[in-house]
Amino acid sequence: MSDKIIAKDVKIGKNVFIGDDVEIRCKEKVHIGDNSVLTKNIKINCTSFETGDYLYMTDGCEIGRGGSNGPNSRVKIGNNVGIFERTIINPSEEVTIGDNTGIGAEVMIWTHGAWLDITQGFPADFGSVTIGENVWLPARSVVLPNVSIGNNVVIGINSIINRSLPDGCFAAGSPCKVIKENVYPKTLSKEDIKKLVVGIIDDWKKLIEFKGVTRTINVNYENEKIFLNQSYHETIYDVQEKTMSGYINDVAEDLRDYLRRRGIKIYTGGLFKSI
Repeated sequence: MSDKIIAKDVKIGKNVFIGDDVEIRCKEKVHIGDNSVLTKNIKINCTSFETGDYLYMTDGCEIGRGGSNGPNSRVKIGNNVGIFERTIINPSEEVTIGDNTGIGAEVMIWTHGAWLDITQGFPADFGSVTIGENVWLPARSVVLPNVSIGNNVVIGINSIINRSLPDGCFAAGSPCKVIKENVYPKTLSKEDIKKLVVGIIDDWKKLIEFKGVTRTINVNYENEKIFLNQSYHETIYDVQEKTMSGYINDVAEDLRDYLRRRGIKIYTGGLFKSI
């Protein structure tokens, strides 16, 4: 791992996976939290790169490009963050991403934009980008300099975010505009949650059969908990508390991973794992 990561101060957490063709070169520090995954062909070049636990960064992501080694070229990423294929983050100025935020495939986040002669009135823009907690920034969106996105925000696909967005909104467009205010998070009834969870369980049953698991499996949902029974072994997933207890094997982990994919994330101190 030492040949992949170069910095004065390197701290790699427990149970971290770093794949092939990953290069991290920082002048000051590289801190990567526990249970993080950086898949392959990832390039990170900035002054400082810090992440919380459970970072999931996928193929072809790049952090760097023009002016990414200055005193403000810092990237700070919270816990449980996903950054997906071929995303580009340019930290000429500081970029901060909060907990539980997802950055979709081929997103671009820029902290600088300049080329033409400013003495002739052409624009130039330099400034940090802050993305809050519980944000979904979907595929092919573009974030421009001097933008702050609040907490609990959902943005439409392929949007250009050139202005700051408030907490709890749904925004979309090119340029991005607030479509609905104060819509997230929503309070769902127990019956609504039950319908969502039962639908996910039904889909997982079909998937696990498709994967060739032939053993007898029973899954039920009651009192805001999922009960997975394999013969005499029981696993309990608490949908509200986001905990998992009881018997753990590949099938139990596969359900936990499927719940993650469908938006119910249960963290147990280990990597998500599918059969």
